[in-house]
Amino acid sequence: MTYVSEEMRSKLAALFQSAGATPIELPILHHADLFVDLIGENIRRRLYAAPGANGQTMALRPEFTIPSCLHHLQTGDAARKGCYAYLGPVFRQREDDQPGEFHQAGIEMIDPEGGAALNARSLALSVSAVKDLSGKDAEVIIGDRALFSALLEELNAPKVWQRRLEGAFGERDVLDRMLGRLATGGSHDHGASAGLARILEDKAAEDVSAAVEEMLEIAGLTAVGGRSISDIAERYLEKAELAANAGWDSEKLAILKDYLDLQCSINDLASCLSDFESRHGMVLGKAKEAFLETCNQIADMLSAQDSKGDVAFKADFGRRLDYYSGFNFELRLEGEAKPVAGGGRYDRLLGLLAEKQDLGATVHAVPAVGFSIWLGRIQA
Repeated sequence: MTYVSEEMRSKLAALFQSAGATPIELPILHHADLFVDLIGENIRRRLYAAPGANGQTMALRPEFTIPSCLHHLQTGDAARKGCYAYLGPVFRQREDDQPGEFHQAGIEMIDPEGGAALNARSLALSVSAVKDLSGKDAEVIIGDRALFSALLEELNAPKVWQRRLEGAFGERDVLDRMLGRLATGGSHDHGASAGLARILEDKAAEDVSAAVEEMLEIAGLTAVGGRSISDIAERYLEKAELAANAGWDSEKLAILKDYLDLQCSINDLASCLSDFESRHGMVLGKAKEAFLETCNQIADMLSAQDSKGDVAFKADFGRRLDYYSGFNFELRLEGEAKPVAGGGRYDRLLGLLAEKQDLGATVHAVPAVGFSIWLGRIQA
């Protein structure tokens, strides 16, 4: 478990106050499905979870963003401004033999009018915090999911593959394997998937769900691996669609790979993206404009606070949390492989949470961005 010194607590309190952030105390125990559904399936095996008295699986919080957004929803109108600060333990099973309980601190900002300046302020605050806590200038890596999605739209990617590729964004080895499958005709079990596609062709989702339920009942099962019957049926349908849309245009695959290989300094970003568009005769449109505006604001804010760390764009960089929807960033100290801070934009999250919490009102996308600091990595 991370030890948080009084000096560190004092510095964080000063940061929270200067940012206008309200410190909040958040529950440790939550419904496990919240994290699995909104972070992604990969978090399931890392949760410390157990069934509650009512049979629902409960989990120790593995992060703070979802609990912070729940706090925002439960204490007022979702579309109001909010700026929240937290400091405390999170719990994740780890593969590096490190303790599963460790401390994070961070700030989550919600602003209905938040644009590029909100993104830049979040990154600038994280850079300032790491500098104050460690005495070092951090190196910054930035990326943008929205830019990647815009490219997939421009290339007319099959919708099912677009969802899969967007879901793997930030994990380059997984993306490369997917692109390889697209080039050669789908998944490794393409023959079986093609047969499944023929069987399920023109079948309604409710019919597939009913068939899956019947098969599970015959086998004496109600769910598999924590997944509901509807989850399994949806996976069958997706597998069939993946097979039906395999064998993608080799030229489009080459464009995707070229994009994912892009790397440059933030100062060269505009020319880097323009050169890419010129090479392939395409326009990344509003996503590019929004990202460049964010980066211009970042450069101005970091210059104003005399930050000396490098800021680099990597087209294949993204943080592996499903609720992120746009701009992402991580901070690393020189010579260290693991990030000391990370954050990003999650405009869809409040709406998704409101739907799951059945609040009785529709919540549309609300601009929001935040960051967390791994305090133990700064101390190490």
